[in-house]
Amino acid sequence: MNLDSFKSIDRFFKAKSVVFIGGKDIFVPIRELKRRRYKGKIFVVNPTRDKIDNYKCLRKVSDLPLSPDAAFIAVPAKEVISTIRELKAVKCKGIVCYSAGFKETGKSGKDLEDILIKECGDIPLIGPNCYGFINFSDNVVLWPFSHKGARCKKGVALITQSGMLSSDIIMATRSLPISFMVSAGNQAVTKIEDLIYYFSKNANVCCIAIHIEGISNLTRFVDAAKFSFGAGKPIIVYKTGRSQIGKKIAKSHTGSLSGNNEMYSALFSQLAITEVYDPIQLLETAKLFSVSSPIKTNKILAITCSGGGAAMVADGAEELKLRLPGFSKTQKTSLKKVLPKIATISNPLDYTTPIWGIPEKTGPVFKNALKNKYSTAILVQDFPNAQINDTEKLYLNDTEAFINECKLAKVTPIICSTLPENINEDVGNKILKLGGVPMQGIFNCLNAVKHLFNFYNFIGKKELQSFQLSHYKNYESNFLNEYEGKVQIKAKGIKVPVGTTFNDPKRLTYEKIHFPLALKFSSPIILHKTEIGAVELNVNNHEDLVKKHLKMKRKLEKKSLEKGIFFIEEMLPTPVAEMFISIRQDKIFGDILVLGMGGSLTELYRDTKTFILPTSENYISKEIKRMNFFNLINGFRNKAKVNLDMLTAEIFKIIKFYQDKSNQCRSIEINPVFVYENEIIASDCVLCTG
Repeated sequence: MNLDSFKSIDRFFKAKSVVFIGGKDIFVPIRELKRRRYKGKIFVVNPTRDKIDNYKCLRKVSDLPLSPDAAFIAVPAKEVISTIRELKAVKCKGIVCYSAGFKETGKSGKDLEDILIKECGDIPLIGPNCYGFINFSDNVVLWPFSHKGARCKKGVALITQSGMLSSDIIMATRSLPISFMVSAGNQAVTKIEDLIYYFSKNANVCCIAIHIEGISNLTRFVDAAKFSFGAGKPIIVYKTGRSQIGKKIAKSHTGSLSGNNEMYSALFSQLAITEVYDPIQLLETAKLFSVSSPIKTNKILAITCSGGGAAMVADGAEELKLRLPGFSKTQKTSLKKVLPKIATISNPLDYTTPIWGIPEKTGPVFKNALKNKYSTAILVQDFPNAQINDTEKLYLNDTEAFINECKLAKVTPIICSTLPENINEDVGNKILKLGGVPMQGIFNCLNAVKHLFNFYNFIGKKELQSFQLSHYKNYESNFLNEYEGKVQIKAKGIKVPVGTTFNDPKRLTYEKIHFPLALKFSSPIILHKTEIGAVELNVNNHEDLVKKHLKMKRKLEKKSLEKGIFFIEEMLPTPVAEMFISIRQDKIFGDILVLGMGGSLTELYRDTKTFILPTSENYISKEIKRMNFFNLINGFRNKAKVNLDMLTAEIFKIIKFYQDKSNQCRSIEINPVFVYENEIIASDCVLCTG
């Protein structure tokens, strides 16, 4: 985003003059703007009414006495274009188009939206088919419904493609500091990418949380995400449209295109974007990102007043691979002196109810427990309903003592409830004022901690700034048979079994190939040879080969699969593991690499990792370590340990083969790859050339 574009959107979001255009749909937005004590000028345009909410109505836009900074349009879709023309004529700085009836309705609506885009030109426009925006930092509201939220000088910028979700978020009671809320709708003119650029440069925003149904321009999204990362503004994404039904709804809802889930997840991962999977995770993670200091390690301290609570935290931490380091001998000695005898000294620590709510007793417990190098500390506190229990003060006593000790230890203090509803908004706001982070729900809390740790320890920093999507090339494809494919990859240094083709097994000589052998029939139309009997293993001698060849030939003739070649290969020794390596083109995401546990059970295991190319050996290596597959190749049950540097180098060799223009390779699938300590061998290969 250039400086002029930034200034244009900035003036729009900080509007000092607003015009509302429409009828009954503008009553509420006018009142909401007034309720926030808006100090700018308000104008109303309606050709048939004299007054709306005590504002005298102008008959037409051209009657405005000045060029408005912002306009809120709530007129029928067929009148939107003429209204935009009128606003453009008076040099309006930005528009919220609440009106629906555009590309989300089908072709005629899309045609109308195309005209809208052309007419707007460089004018920022939110929508159409949206709710608008709320600027909590400057109290500028162009929003069609009642909403909650206090003025916030610095917090999260929320962007959603769903009007309902944006409204729900604004009515939530999660003590989330929100600086901006934008309901983006169809993004006809101002895209999510534009908003990312703007909020990345906005001093009132500390992180960006986005609900996405689909991304229309991935290249620009990539550039915006890179800019945001460089500006130190984390992005958290909740993507919907993951199911087949969800995809259809997303398309009809905002006209978005939802792509493959794994590819979106891969893209987010490589761009240091935190992906979450429900609205609660979105809000809780954004809360921690907007309030917490950076987390450099995954070592946490957890303190509760319940054995059950301690067990829940321990289970969640283990599942999310967060560490709960034990106390040192010195700590244990110190803690024994200040804890009741019934307390068990461990992390998570149950400090027990006899001292609960007594800060002069709990404070020393917190102080001694914090004498270790933790990234963050969590106190599990379930606050009572004030209407039926008046012990809130006791909970706040421990909360304040805990936060004070965390500040002295320079550790992020989190106050976490077991259930989300056990911290109400008033309590949450008190915790924020004290300097803590109110997190609602144990798993939500731990998951957010994991995400924060992953962001500040992002493994692809070097690769991110140079990352660019590859371009899709539409050309004719030609599948090679397995043997032909292996010949090509072998020429580029990728190891394959020793083998040869033949027509008549009786004429074979065995000077360069040795038993036992694998007998295979290969054809471009056969992708799974085992399932049709086109593979025979453990061929132990010449007679055995002749016999098994005849058997296979007859079986294939019955299936009318005679077109292909027979070949034999030396049997490979048992590997440490079998792997799956695939590279292909996608029309939206470009070149895609998929790694996973290989063999005949690939689909069953579904232990895969997707990468958007280009990527680096370093990034691949670190991501493999996060797969279950890594446990298998890292000395599992006294098996040999695979050289990971070798493995990633060989994977990159396959990537380079794919990217070599002389190969004209459109896709390559090697499954299985036999993985040994210091080498890999392609046992099977499906190669597609253009």
